[in-house]
Amino acid sequence: MQCLVDSRQVHVHSTEAAGRAAARPPLLLLHGAGQDHRAWLPPWPALQRAGHALYAPDLPGHSDSAGPPCGSIAELAAWVLELLDVLQLGPCALVGHSMGSLVALHVAALAPQRVSHLGMIGSALPMRVSPDLLQRARSDPPSAMEDIARWSHKSSREQPADPALVDSTLRLMQSVQARWPAGDLLATDLGACDSYADGLEMAGRVRAPVELVLGRGDRMTPLRASSELQQRLPQAHASVLDAGHSLMQEQPAAVARALLDLLERR
Repeated sequence: MQCLVDSRQVHVHSTEAAGRAAARPPLLLLHGAGQDHRAWLPPWPALQRAGHALYAPDLPGHSDSAGPPCGSIAELAAWVLELLDVLQLGPCALVGHSMGSLVALHVAALAPQRVSHLGMIGSALPMRVSPDLLQRARSDPPSAMEDIARWSHKSSREQPADPALVDSTLRLMQSVQARWPAGDLLATDLGACDSYADGLEMAGRVRAPVELVLGRGDRMTPLRASSELQQRLPQAHASVLDAGHSLMQEQPAAVARALLDLLERR
């Protein structure tokens, strides 16, 4: 579906709920840096079968949503609140992956009446990005995307990352980057993650049930980097999966199950 936020076109991949399922909380799914709604397609069928209305927007400047991209997590959170108004969504479950998890956290803290449940996938606080990767995202995006695609999937000396999954992640990022003529979309996204300094304060304000879905083999947001986040969210349940950073691609059924379990909590 297409809609307008601040008079700019926004693409939202969506599935409406029907009949008795319409009473269940809708899910708004926020993608990570350099990606778009397609990151959510692997767990989508399982979430849809459970009867929840699903909404996965392309964030500003990503694929079919008009730019420019937002330069900070706070700016993205303000945009999401406007989108909720446009979609006329009441309290909803807000779920984000990586950069999207920071946006979801910020929204849940700013507007607790709008967020019934909070899901944070592949998340950490702070979400630092290496200076080298930030620089290459500005000066050599193809190189940065290749490394991100490789680092996003579980690997070991004995078992390298699945080349098909790495290639799929890379092609998605290349497709998204190609739609933004200025070429700085990835750098803008990574910069927003790296500079976000309000996360721990915001986490302390969240009152909704929380699910953290984390990857045991995550090299982008390592498991140890979520410890302070978990301390600030005492109500959070953590599901640790045998996966890297791209949990929706590597473990779609387990991600869907963790989110559906979250929606059963009050």
